[in-house]
Amino acid sequence: MRVGLWSIGPEALLLLSALQPFHASAGPEVDVALKASFNSAPYLVELLETAAEENSTAYFPLLDHIADGYFDHASTDESLYNTFMRVLQDDGHLTTPEALSSFQLALSIHSAAPRIEAHYQFYRTSAEPSSEKSEQGECDTWVSFDGKQYCSPELDSAKGLIQDQKKVKLPFDRVLGASPGKVEFILYADITSTSFRRFHQVISRTAKDGASTYRVRYKPSLGLATKPLLVSGYGVELALKRTDYIVIDDRHAEKGEEGKESEENVAAETALQDDDIADLKPLSSSELLKLDLKAASFVMNSEDRLDVLSKLSQDFPKYSSAIAAYNVSSDFLMEHLANRRIMLPPGYNVIWINGVQVQTRELDAFALLEHLRRERRLVNGVRGLAFSGPEAINILSHSAVAEAQADDEPQRYDFRDVSEGGNVIMWLNDIEKDKRYSDWPVVLNSLLQRTYPGQLPPVRKDVHNLVVPIDFSDYKDVLMVAENLQNFVKRKVPIRFGLVP
Repeated sequence: MRVGLWSIGPEALLLLSALQPFHASAGPEVDVALKASFNSAPYLVELLETAAEENSTAYFPLLDHIADGYFDHASTDESLYNTFMRVLQDDGHLTTPEALSSFQLALSIHSAAPRIEAHYQFYRTSAEPSSEKSEQGECDTWVSFDGKQYCSPELDSAKGLIQDQKKVKLPFDRVLGASPGKVEFILYADITSTSFRRFHQVISRTAKDGASTYRVRYKPSLGLATKPLLVSGYGVELALKRTDYIVIDDRHAEKGEEGKESEENVAAETALQDDDIADLKPLSSSELLKLDLKAASFVMNSEDRLDVLSKLSQDFPKYSSAIAAYNVSSDFLMEHLANRRIMLPPGYNVIWINGVQVQTRELDAFALLEHLRRERRLVNGVRGLAFSGPEAINILSHSAVAEAQADDEPQRYDFRDVSEGGNVIMWLNDIEKDKRYSDWPVVLNSLLQRTYPGQLPPVRKDVHNLVVPIDFSDYKDVLMVAENLQNFVKRKVPIRFGLVP
Protein backbone atom coordinates (compact mmCIF):
# COMPACT_ATOMS: atom_id res chain seq x y z
CA MET A 1 0.00 0.00 0.00
CA ARG A 2 1.21 3.47 -0.86
CA VAL A 3 1.12 6.26 1.67
CA GLY A 4 1.61 9.98 1.34
CA LEU A 5 5.19 11.14 1.52
CA TRP A 6 6.17 13.12 4.56
CA SER A 7 9.47 14.18 6.01
CA ILE A 8 11.49 11.71 8.05
CA GLY A 9 14.65 12.87 9.77
CA PRO A 10 17.46 10.30 9.31
CA GLU A 11 19.17 9.17 12.47
CA ALA A 12 21.58 6.53 13.61
CA LEU A 13 23.66 6.53 10.45
CA LEU A 14 26.02 4.04 12.06
CA LEU A 15 25.83 1.68 14.99
CA LEU A 16 26.94 3.76 17.93
CA SER A 17 27.90 0.66 19.82
CA ALA A 18 30.88 0.45 17.51
CA LEU A 19 32.03 3.92 18.50
CA GLN A 20 34.03 3.81 21.70
CA PRO A 21 36.68 6.26 22.92
CA PHE A 22 39.75 5.49 20.86
CA HIS A 23 43.07 6.94 19.92
CA ALA A 24 44.94 5.83 16.84
CA SER A 25 46.92 7.12 13.95
CA ALA A 26 45.64 6.92 10.41
CA GLY A 27 47.70 4.27 8.69
CA PRO A 28 47.78 2.71 5.25
CA GLU A 29 44.43 1.96 3.64
CA VAL A 30 43.10 -1.58 3.74
CA ASP A 31 41.28 -2.73 0.61
CA VAL A 32 38.61 -5.40 1.15
CA ALA A 33 36.99 -7.22 -1.77
CA LEU A 34 34.52 -10.07 -2.11
CA LYS A 35 35.11 -12.72 -4.73
CA ALA A 36 32.30 -14.84 -6.13
CA SER A 37 32.57 -18.62 -6.20
CA PHE A 38 32.63 -18.46 -10.01
CA ASN A 39 34.71 -16.55 -12.53
CA SER A 40 33.64 -13.47 -14.42
CA ALA A 41 32.06 -13.80 -17.85
CA PRO A 42 33.22 -11.98 -20.99
CA TYR A 43 32.34 -8.32 -20.69
CA LEU A 44 30.28 -8.33 -23.89
CA VAL A 45 28.09 -11.16 -22.57
CA GLU A 46 27.49 -9.27 -19.34
CA LEU A 47 26.60 -6.10 -21.23
CA LEU A 48 24.11 -8.04 -23.36
CA GLU A 49 22.39 -9.75 -20.43
CA THR A 50 22.25 -6.56 -18.38
CA ALA A 51 20.60 -4.71 -21.26
CA ALA A 52 18.09 -7.56 -21.64
CA GLU A 53 17.20 -7.21 -17.96
CA GLU A 54 16.14 -3.62 -18.64
CA ASN A 55 14.46 -4.34 -21.98
CA SER A 56 13.90 -7.97 -22.94
CA THR A 57 13.07 -7.06 -26.55
CA ALA A 58 16.60 -5.72 -27.01
CA TYR A 59 18.25 -9.13 -26.63
CA PHE A 60 18.07 -10.56 -30.15
CA PRO A 61 18.64 -7.23 -31.98
CA LEU A 62 21.80 -6.76 -29.91
CA LEU A 63 22.75 -10.35 -30.64
CA ASP A 64 22.43 -9.51 -34.34
CA HIS A 65 24.93 -6.67 -33.88
CA ILE A 66 27.34 -9.07 -32.17
CA ALA A 67 27.00 -11.60 -34.99
CA ASP A 68 27.65 -8.82 -37.53
CA GLY A 69 30.93 -7.95 -35.79
CA TYR A 70 29.74 -4.49 -34.78
CA PHE A 71 31.85 -4.49 -31.60
CA ASP A 72 35.04 -5.99 -33.06
CA HIS A 73 36.88 -2.67 -33.16
CA ALA A 74 36.57 -2.23 -29.38
CA SER A 75 39.98 -3.19 -28.02
CA THR A 76 39.33 -2.27 -24.36
CA ASP A 77 36.43 -2.66 -21.96
CA GLU A 78 36.00 1.11 -21.92
CA SER A 79 35.64 1.39 -25.68
CA LEU A 80 33.33 -1.64 -25.71
CA TYR A 81 31.15 -0.03 -23.04
CA ASN A 82 30.96 3.29 -24.89
CA THR A 83 30.07 1.58 -28.16
CA PHE A 84 27.44 -0.57 -26.48
CA MET A 85 25.86 2.43 -24.76
CA ARG A 86 25.70 4.26 -28.07
CA VAL A 87 23.93 1.30 -29.70
CA LEU A 88 21.41 1.10 -26.84
CA GLN A 89 20.44 4.73 -27.34
CA ASP A 90 20.65 4.94 -31.13
CA ASP A 91 18.53 1.80 -31.63
CA GLY A 92 15.95 2.96 -29.07
CA HIS A 93 16.43 0.11 -26.60
CA LEU A 94 17.19 2.38 -23.62
CA THR A 95 16.42 6.02 -24.24
CA THR A 96 15.33 7.62 -20.98
CA PRO A 97 17.86 8.81 -18.38
CA GLU A 98 16.29 6.64 -15.67
CA ALA A 99 16.54 3.50 -17.83
CA LEU A 100 20.20 4.21 -18.59
CA SER A 101 20.90 4.85 -14.90
CA SER A 102 19.22 1.57 -13.99
CA PHE A 103 21.34 -0.23 -16.59
CA GLN A 104 24.52 1.31 -15.19
CA LEU A 105 23.57 0.36 -11.63
CA ALA A 106 22.83 -3.22 -12.67
CA LEU A 107 26.13 -3.41 -14.53
CA SER A 108 28.07 -2.06 -11.55
CA ILE A 109 26.71 -4.73 -9.18
CA HIS A 110 27.00 -7.52 -11.81
CA SER A 111 23.32 -8.40 -11.48
CA ALA A 112 23.44 -10.52 -14.66
CA ALA A 113 26.46 -12.58 -13.56
CA PRO A 114 24.44 -15.35 -11.80
CA ARG A 115 22.27 -15.81 -14.90
CA ILE A 116 25.33 -16.20 -17.12
CA GLU A 117 26.91 -18.64 -14.68
CA ALA A 118 23.66 -20.65 -14.73
CA HIS A 119 24.17 -21.04 -18.49
CA TYR A 120 27.72 -22.28 -17.93
CA GLN A 121 26.76 -24.71 -15.18
CA PHE A 122 23.95 -26.17 -17.26
CA TYR A 123 26.33 -26.71 -20.15
CA ARG A 124 28.98 -28.37 -17.97
CA THR A 125 26.55 -30.60 -16.06
CA SER A 126 23.86 -31.41 -18.65
CA ALA A 127 24.51 -30.35 -22.24
CA GLU A 128 28.15 -31.36 -22.55
CA PRO A 129 27.87 -34.80 -20.86
CA SER A 130 24.80 -35.69 -22.98
CA SER A 131 26.60 -35.11 -26.30
CA GLU A 132 28.60 -37.91 -27.91
CA LYS A 133 32.38 -37.77 -27.75
CA SER A 134 34.40 -38.17 -30.92
CA GLU A 135 38.00 -38.22 -32.04
CA GLN A 136 37.59 -34.75 -33.58
CA GLY A 137 37.07 -33.32 -30.12
CA GLU A 138 34.48 -30.86 -28.89
CA CYS A 139 32.73 -28.46 -31.25
CA ASP A 140 33.34 -24.81 -30.54
CA THR A 141 29.73 -24.02 -31.46
CA TRP A 142 26.97 -26.57 -32.03
CA VAL A 143 23.22 -26.90 -32.44
CA SER A 144 20.83 -29.23 -30.71
CA PHE A 145 18.06 -30.18 -33.16
CA ASP A 146 15.73 -33.17 -33.17
CA GLY A 147 17.82 -35.00 -30.58
CA LYS A 148 21.02 -34.67 -32.60
CA GLN A 149 24.16 -32.56 -32.40
CA TYR A 150 25.19 -30.51 -35.43
CA CYS A 151 28.54 -28.76 -35.65
CA SER A 152 27.88 -26.83 -38.88
CA PRO A 153 25.32 -24.06 -39.45
CA GLU A 154 23.99 -25.78 -42.59
CA LEU A 155 22.90 -28.80 -40.47
CA ASP A 156 24.08 -31.07 -43.27
CA SER A 157 25.29 -33.92 -41.09
CA ALA A 158 24.84 -34.78 -37.45
CA LYS A 159 27.88 -35.40 -35.32
CA GLY A 160 25.97 -37.69 -33.01
CA LEU A 161 22.94 -38.23 -30.85
CA ILE A 162 22.15 -36.29 -27.70
CA GLN A 163 21.30 -38.56 -24.82
CA ASP A 164 18.45 -37.81 -22.39
CA GLN A 165 17.49 -34.59 -24.15
CA LYS A 166 14.48 -32.89 -22.58
CA LYS A 167 12.64 -30.18 -24.47
CA VAL A 168 12.02 -27.83 -21.58
CA LYS A 169 12.37 -24.10 -21.35
CA LEU A 170 14.91 -23.22 -18.72
CA PRO A 171 14.41 -20.19 -16.45
CA PHE A 172 17.29 -18.34 -18.12
CA ASP A 173 16.22 -19.06 -21.72
CA ARG A 174 15.33 -16.22 -24.10
CA VAL A 175 13.32 -17.53 -27.04
CA LEU A 176 12.93 -16.08 -30.53
CA GLY A 177 9.86 -17.17 -32.49
CA ALA A 178 8.16 -18.91 -29.58
CA SER A 179 5.36 -20.65 -31.49
CA PRO A 180 3.91 -24.02 -30.44
CA GLY A 181 4.45 -26.87 -32.83
CA LYS A 182 7.50 -25.33 -34.51
CA VAL A 183 10.87 -27.05 -34.80
CA GLU A 184 13.24 -26.08 -32.02
CA PHE A 185 16.86 -25.03 -32.40
CA ILE A 186 19.09 -24.65 -29.33
CA LEU A 187 22.46 -23.08 -30.04
CA TYR A 188 25.29 -23.70 -27.58
CA ALA A 189 27.93 -21.08 -28.26
CA ASP A 190 30.38 -18.55 -26.96
CA ILE A 191 28.85 -15.46 -28.55
CA THR A 192 32.22 -13.68 -28.55
CA SER A 193 33.73 -16.28 -30.89
CA THR A 194 33.68 -15.91 -34.67
CA SER A 195 32.13 -19.36 -35.15
CA PHE A 196 28.95 -18.15 -33.46
CA ARG A 197 28.16 -15.62 -36.17
CA ARG A 198 27.28 -17.90 -39.06
CA PHE A 199 25.19 -20.17 -36.82
CA HIS A 200 23.20 -17.22 -35.50
CA GLN A 201 22.60 -15.67 -38.91
CA VAL A 202 21.24 -18.90 -40.37
CA ILE A 203 19.09 -20.07 -37.47
CA SER A 204 17.72 -16.66 -36.47
CA ARG A 205 16.54 -16.10 -40.06
CA THR A 206 14.28 -19.17 -39.90
CA ALA A 207 12.95 -18.11 -36.49
CA LYS A 208 12.15 -14.59 -37.73
CA ASP A 209 10.31 -16.12 -40.68
CA GLY A 210 8.14 -18.08 -38.24
CA ALA A 211 9.45 -21.47 -39.28
CA SER A 212 11.18 -22.36 -36.01
CA THR A 213 11.95 -21.37 -32.45
CA TYR A 214 15.47 -20.39 -31.48
CA ARG A 215 17.23 -20.01 -28.18
CA VAL A 216 20.87 -19.35 -27.31
CA ARG A 217 22.59 -20.98 -24.36
CA TYR A 218 26.08 -19.86 -23.46
CA LYS A 219 29.01 -22.21 -23.18
CA PRO A 220 32.31 -21.32 -21.51
CA SER A 221 34.92 -19.76 -23.75
CA LEU A 222 37.65 -22.12 -24.89
CA GLY A 223 41.18 -21.05 -24.02
CA LEU A 224 40.10 -17.77 -22.42
CA ALA A 225 42.03 -16.75 -19.32
CA THR A 226 39.74 -16.81 -16.30
CA LYS A 227 39.63 -14.10 -13.68
CA PRO A 228 37.65 -13.97 -10.45
CA LEU A 229 34.46 -11.95 -10.26
CA LEU A 230 34.67 -9.19 -7.66
CA VAL A 231 31.20 -8.89 -6.16
CA SER A 232 29.65 -5.47 -5.67
CA GLY A 233 26.51 -4.42 -3.82
CA TYR A 234 27.36 -6.01 -0.47
CA GLY A 235 28.45 -4.36 2.74
CA VAL A 236 31.80 -5.48 4.09
CA GLU A 237 33.01 -5.00 7.63
CA LEU A 238 36.64 -5.35 8.60
CA ALA A 239 37.32 -5.42 12.33
CA LEU A 240 40.94 -4.94 13.40
CA LYS A 241 42.00 -5.56 16.97
CA ARG A 242 45.37 -4.94 18.51
CA THR A 243 46.84 -7.67 20.65
CA ASP A 244 48.22 -5.21 23.21
CA TYR A 245 45.86 -3.18 25.37
CA ILE A 246 46.36 0.56 25.66
CA VAL A 247 45.08 2.53 28.62
CA ILE A 248 44.08 6.09 27.73
CA ASP A 249 43.52 8.75 30.36
CA ASP A 250 40.68 10.76 28.82
CA ARG A 251 39.77 12.80 31.90
CA HIS A 252 41.40 15.93 30.55
CA ALA A 253 40.16 15.24 27.06
CA GLU A 254 36.56 15.13 28.26
CA LYS A 255 36.86 18.51 29.92
CA GLY A 256 38.55 20.03 26.92
CA GLU A 257 35.95 18.75 24.49
CA GLU A 258 33.04 20.29 26.40
CA GLY A 259 33.97 23.77 25.28
CA LYS A 260 33.96 22.90 21.61
CA GLU A 261 30.18 22.72 21.25
CA SER A 262 30.08 26.39 20.39
CA GLU A 263 32.58 26.15 17.51
CA GLU A 264 31.40 27.06 14.06
CA ASN A 265 29.93 24.25 11.99
CA VAL A 266 32.33 25.16 9.21
CA ALA A 267 34.98 23.10 10.97
CA ALA A 268 33.07 19.89 10.28
CA GLU A 269 32.68 20.76 6.61
CA THR A 270 36.39 21.52 6.36
CA ALA A 271 37.27 18.21 7.98
CA LEU A 272 35.05 16.36 5.53
CA GLN A 273 37.01 17.81 2.62
CA ASP A 274 40.35 16.93 4.20
CA ASP A 275 41.37 13.46 3.08
CA ASP A 276 44.53 13.33 5.20
CA ILE A 277 43.80 13.26 8.92
CA ALA A 278 46.95 12.19 10.66
CA ASP A 279 45.50 11.63 14.12
CA LEU A 280 42.13 10.28 15.24
CA LYS A 281 41.10 12.08 18.41
CA PRO A 282 39.38 10.21 21.23
CA LEU A 283 35.69 10.89 21.91
CA SER A 284 34.29 11.26 25.38
CA SER A 285 31.11 9.63 26.62
CA SER A 286 29.22 12.91 26.45
CA GLU A 287 30.23 13.38 22.81
CA LEU A 288 29.06 9.90 21.88
CA LEU A 289 25.68 10.53 23.49
CA LYS A 290 24.38 12.84 20.74
CA LEU A 291 26.73 11.89 17.94
CA ASP A 292 23.91 10.31 15.90
CA LEU A 293 21.82 13.50 15.98
CA LYS A 294 24.79 15.64 15.04
CA ALA A 295 25.73 13.38 12.14
CA ALA A 296 22.15 13.32 10.83
CA SER A 297 21.79 17.09 11.15
CA PHE A 298 25.11 17.61 9.40
CA VAL A 299 24.01 15.44 6.47
CA MET A 300 20.61 17.10 6.13
CA ASN A 301 22.10 20.60 6.15
CA SER A 302 24.72 19.77 3.51
CA GLU A 303 24.38 20.83 -0.11
CA ASP A 304 25.08 17.35 -1.50
CA ARG A 305 23.45 15.07 1.06
CA LEU A 306 24.11 11.76 -0.67
CA ASP A 307 27.79 12.53 -1.18
CA VAL A 308 28.23 13.57 2.45
CA LEU A 309 26.31 10.53 3.69
CA SER A 310 28.51 8.26 1.57
CA LYS A 311 31.71 9.77 2.96
CA LEU A 312 30.53 9.53 6.57
CA SER A 313 29.31 5.96 6.18
CA GLN A 314 32.52 4.74 4.57
CA ASP A 315 34.90 6.21 7.14
CA PHE A 316 32.94 7.53 10.11
CA PRO A 317 35.74 7.37 12.73
CA LYS A 318 37.84 9.61 10.53
CA TYR A 319 35.32 12.46 10.82
CA SER A 320 33.78 11.65 14.20
CA SER A 321 35.68 14.30 16.17
CA ALA A 322 34.65 17.02 13.70
CA ILE A 323 31.02 15.85 13.77
CA ALA A 324 31.08 15.86 17.58
CA ALA A 325 31.78 19.61 17.49
CA TYR A 326 28.87 20.25 15.12
CA ASN A 327 25.76 21.99 16.48
CA VAL A 328 22.39 20.39 15.75
CA SER A 329 20.07 22.85 13.99
CA SER A 330 16.85 23.70 15.78
CA ASP A 331 14.72 22.93 12.72
CA PHE A 332 16.19 19.46 12.40
CA LEU A 333 15.73 18.77 16.10
CA MET A 334 12.05 19.77 15.97
CA GLU A 335 11.50 17.62 12.89
CA HIS A 336 13.28 14.70 14.50
CA LEU A 337 11.23 14.89 17.70
CA ALA A 338 7.98 15.23 15.76
CA ASN A 339 8.77 12.16 13.67
CA ARG A 340 9.65 10.13 16.72
CA ARG A 341 6.38 11.08 18.44
CA ILE A 342 4.36 10.16 15.37
CA MET A 343 5.87 6.88 14.37
CA LEU A 344 9.35 5.58 15.06
CA PRO A 345 11.16 4.82 18.30
CA PRO A 346 14.88 5.53 18.53
CA GLY A 347 17.12 3.19 16.57
CA TYR A 348 14.71 2.50 13.72
CA ASN A 349 14.81 3.79 10.16
CA VAL A 350 12.17 3.78 7.44
CA ILE A 351 12.52 4.17 3.69
CA TRP A 352 9.76 5.13 1.25
CA ILE A 353 10.03 4.97 -2.53
CA ASN A 354 7.19 6.81 -4.26
CA GLY A 355 5.06 6.34 -1.17
CA VAL A 356 5.77 2.60 -0.81
CA GLN A 357 7.45 1.59 2.43
CA VAL A 358 10.47 -0.66 1.91
CA GLN A 359 11.58 -3.04 4.64
CA THR A 360 15.12 -2.00 5.51
CA ARG A 361 16.11 -5.48 6.68
CA GLU A 362 15.26 -6.82 3.21
CA LEU A 363 16.87 -3.96 1.30
CA ASP A 364 20.09 -4.48 -0.62
CA ALA A 365 21.41 -3.24 -3.93
CA PHE A 366 19.73 -6.02 -5.90
CA ALA A 367 16.33 -5.69 -4.21
CA LEU A 368 16.53 -1.92 -4.61
CA LEU A 369 17.24 -2.30 -8.32
CA GLU A 370 14.20 -4.54 -8.84
CA HIS A 371 12.01 -2.20 -6.81
CA LEU A 372 13.10 0.79 -8.87
CA ARG A 373 12.36 -1.11 -12.07
CA ARG A 374 8.83 -1.91 -10.89
CA GLU A 375 8.25 1.69 -9.89
CA ARG A 376 9.54 2.92 -13.24
CA ARG A 377 7.17 0.63 -15.13
CA LEU A 378 4.28 1.81 -12.96
CA VAL A 379 5.15 5.49 -13.40
CA ASN A 380 5.56 5.03 -17.14
CA GLY A 381 2.11 3.46 -17.26
CA VAL A 382 0.61 6.55 -15.63
CA ARG A 383 2.67 8.81 -17.88
CA GLY A 384 1.04 7.07 -20.81
CA LEU A 385 -2.19 8.80 -19.74
CA ALA A 386 -0.65 12.20 -20.62
CA PHE A 387 0.73 12.90 -17.13
CA SER A 388 4.24 14.13 -16.46
CA GLY A 389 6.67 12.21 -14.26
CA PRO A 390 6.16 14.34 -11.11
CA GLU A 391 2.40 14.29 -11.64
CA ALA A 392 2.43 10.50 -11.94
CA ILE A 393 4.37 10.16 -8.69
CA ASN A 394 2.01 12.58 -6.92
CA ILE A 395 -0.98 10.54 -8.08
CA LEU A 396 0.52 7.22 -7.00
CA SER A 397 1.50 8.54 -3.57
CA HIS A 398 -1.70 10.52 -2.99
CA SER A 399 -3.54 9.80 0.26
CA ALA A 400 -6.79 9.13 -1.64
CA VAL A 401 -5.13 6.23 -3.47
CA ALA A 402 -3.88 4.83 -0.17
CA GLU A 403 -7.36 5.07 1.34
CA ALA A 404 -8.91 3.36 -1.68
CA GLN A 405 -6.45 0.48 -1.41
CA ALA A 406 -6.82 0.15 2.35
CA ASP A 407 -8.77 -2.89 3.49
CA ASP A 408 -9.94 -1.84 6.92
CA GLU A 409 -12.90 -4.22 7.02
CA PRO A 410 -12.30 -7.97 7.04
CA GLN A 411 -13.87 -10.03 4.29
CA ARG A 412 -17.24 -11.47 5.30
CA TYR A 413 -19.33 -14.09 3.54
CA ASP A 414 -22.98 -15.01 3.91
CA PHE A 415 -22.68 -18.78 4.20
CA ARG A 416 -26.40 -19.32 4.81
CA ASP A 417 -28.55 -21.18 2.27
CA VAL A 418 -31.65 -19.03 2.75
CA SER A 419 -31.61 -17.68 -0.80
CA GLU A 420 -31.50 -21.27 -2.12
CA GLY A 421 -34.56 -22.27 -0.10
CA GLY A 422 -32.67 -24.05 2.66
CA ASN A 423 -31.56 -27.67 3.10
CA VAL A 424 -28.54 -27.12 0.87
CA ILE A 425 -26.00 -27.37 3.67
CA MET A 426 -25.72 -30.71 5.45
CA TRP A 427 -24.77 -29.89 9.05
CA LEU A 428 -22.73 -32.44 10.97
CA ASN A 429 -23.52 -30.88 14.33
CA ASP A 430 -25.68 -28.25 16.01
CA ILE A 431 -23.93 -26.58 18.91
CA GLU A 432 -27.10 -24.94 20.27
CA LYS A 433 -29.25 -28.13 20.22
CA ASP A 434 -27.02 -31.22 20.40
CA LYS A 435 -26.81 -32.94 23.81
CA ARG A 436 -23.04 -33.29 23.63
CA TYR A 437 -22.73 -29.51 24.22
CA SER A 438 -25.27 -29.37 27.06
CA ASP A 439 -22.64 -28.63 29.70
CA TRP A 440 -21.40 -25.52 27.87
CA PRO A 441 -22.43 -22.08 29.11
CA VAL A 442 -25.00 -20.17 27.05
CA VAL A 443 -24.15 -16.69 28.36
CA LEU A 444 -22.35 -14.52 25.79
CA ASN A 445 -20.01 -13.18 28.47
CA SER A 446 -18.43 -16.62 28.44
CA LEU A 447 -16.77 -15.63 25.17
CA LEU A 448 -14.50 -13.40 27.27
CA GLN A 449 -13.18 -16.21 29.44
CA ARG A 450 -9.49 -16.95 29.29
CA THR A 451 -8.33 -19.73 27.00
CA TYR A 452 -5.04 -21.02 25.69
CA PRO A 453 -3.59 -19.19 22.68
CA GLY A 454 -5.38 -20.31 19.52
CA GLN A 455 -8.21 -22.01 21.41
CA LEU A 456 -11.87 -21.05 20.81
CA PRO A 457 -14.01 -20.51 23.93
CA PRO A 458 -16.55 -23.35 24.47
CA VAL A 459 -19.86 -21.44 24.39
CA ARG A 460 -23.22 -22.97 23.33
CA LYS A 461 -23.84 -20.40 20.64
CA ASP A 462 -23.69 -20.64 16.86
CA VAL A 463 -20.69 -18.32 16.48
CA HIS A 464 -18.12 -20.17 14.38
CA ASN A 465 -19.14 -22.01 11.20
CA LEU A 466 -17.13 -23.99 8.67
CA VAL A 467 -18.79 -24.94 5.36
CA VAL A 468 -16.86 -27.32 3.09
CA PRO A 469 -17.75 -28.23 -0.52
CA ILE A 470 -17.59 -32.02 -0.92
CA ASP A 471 -17.58 -34.27 -3.98
CA PHE A 472 -19.04 -37.51 -2.64
CA SER A 473 -17.83 -39.35 -5.73
CA ASP A 474 -14.26 -38.52 -4.77
CA TYR A 475 -12.77 -40.97 -2.29
CA LYS A 476 -10.38 -38.39 -0.86
CA ASP A 477 -13.20 -35.95 -0.10
CA VAL A 478 -15.23 -38.64 1.65
CA LEU A 479 -12.18 -39.76 3.61
CA MET A 480 -11.59 -36.17 4.74
CA VAL A 481 -15.16 -35.96 6.08
CA ALA A 482 -15.03 -39.35 7.79
CA GLU A 483 -11.67 -38.87 9.44
CA ASN A 484 -10.97 -35.17 9.90
CA LEU A 485 -14.33 -33.41 10.23
CA GLN A 486 -15.96 -36.18 12.25
CA ASN A 487 -12.94 -36.20 14.53
CA PHE A 488 -13.38 -32.47 15.18
CA VAL A 489 -17.04 -33.03 16.03
CA LYS A 490 -16.23 -35.89 18.43
CA ARG A 491 -13.59 -33.77 20.16
CA LYS A 492 -16.25 -31.08 20.71
CA VAL A 493 -14.38 -28.34 18.87
CA PRO A 494 -16.67 -25.26 19.17
CA ILE A 495 -17.29 -25.00 15.42
CA ARG A 496 -20.41 -25.91 13.47
CA PHE A 497 -19.39 -28.02 10.47
CA GLY A 498 -21.44 -28.15 7.29
CA LEU A 499 -21.13 -29.89 3.93
CA VAL A 500 -22.24 -28.69 0.51
CA PRO A 501 -22.46 -31.56 -2.02
